[in-house]
Amino acid sequence: MPSFLIRSFSDPRGYTEVQSPSGKLPRSREESYVPWGIVRNTVVYALTGTHNSWRGARGLSRYDSHVSQRRRREAESMLGSFALRNRGYTSAGVGPVSQGVKKFLIKNFFDNRDRTAKIVYDEIGHYFFTAGGMGFGRISEAAKTTMTAQTVFTAIIDALEGGSIQQVLAVHDAVGRKLLSKLPYGPNEVYNKWGKILRGDWFDKADFRGRVSSETELVATTVGGTLHGGSRGLVPEVDQSRNRGVDMFVRDLNRKQHKEANAYYDEVDVRNLLFGAGISGTTGTLLQAALAFGSLGPGELIEQYTLAIVGYLVGGGMHSYHETMVIAAKAGVPYNPGAFIEALPASFTCSADFKTWSAQYYDIVYLGAIHWRNNAGALPSHLNTQLRT
Repeated sequence: MPSFLIRSFSDPRGYTEVQSPSGKLPRSREESYVPWGIVRNTVVYALTGTHNSWRGARGLSRYDSHVSQRRRREAESMLGSFALRNRGYTSAGVGPVSQGVKKFLIKNFFDNRDRTAKIVYDEIGHYFFTAGGMGFGRISEAAKTTMTAQTVFTAIIDALEGGSIQQVLAVHDAVGRKLLSKLPYGPNEVYNKWGKILRGDWFDKADFRGRVSSETELVATTVGGTLHGGSRGLVPEVDQSRNRGVDMFVRDLNRKQHKEANAYYDEVDVRNLLFGAGISGTTGTLLQAALAFGSLGPGELIEQYTLAIVGYLVGGGMHSYHETMVIAAKAGVPYNPGAFIEALPASFTCSADFKTWSAQYYDIVYLGAIHWRNNAGALPSHLNTQLRT
């Protein structure tokens, strides 16, 4: 039977173990619990109203802002790992998009083989044949200049049909961003309509984006998710060494003021959420592709596709969960900042992996939206006097 550690005023350890047949803690106006302490990486919960006082005991530490963010990073990285390693959680959402992208490429190829192959080669070939580059989702580190345009085209089609999830989504993203405007017979109107909804103009402006390049030497890694290098082993390693966004960028505390950027970073700071590499423009272009090529509507299929994005970007170490989901919410995916359950597809929430993950990280998966309690008094971002006007 599942159990929880609950704060105790009588037990010398500071907590006692309580069985829960439902696997959940009560959460009502009369009785609710919040994370309070941590012992051997297991969370101790306290009844709301008793959580503000502290009496330590041997081996027991306070659940604070640092612990909240560390466990959030672990939980997000594990979720991304599940999405990367189990295609069954996302295939129903990803499949229609891949078929739409393939149909678009093949139709253009049969219309004009040489032109289509050359445009694919020129516009996106270097994303997949990288000449030593360590982009996530690459097909080969060989240079595209060592092969023909036809070879590159065929390899991209093959990746759509049988590649890893990171390769498949990398193709979706590249085709939408780079090829729709260069080739006929594509769903440009739908793609462009969603672009106006999903991407803010400040995403592409360095002064407002809220990130700057890290001064730390960039090293490709297989460390899972967004975990720090010293956390190796907590999450399964990724099967493709790559340069991670969380290693490339750090937060720009001196960015320029911008209304939408201020609102975004206010939410991050006040809710004690994670900075990975800034708000995710790639989530937007991927969802544009999903909505245009796959005609995905609200519900399970777009939630599955979004989980695939979480695998690609969070499992790949490019962005935090919030940086991805705040964009997905604009496409109709239900997301309450800091929360998880509502946004996840049934394909995953009905699985054994979900049961294990949600039990291990109950404080994040079920209670993540209340972690503003642990924000260490952070002020809204726009009140930062270092910001430029």
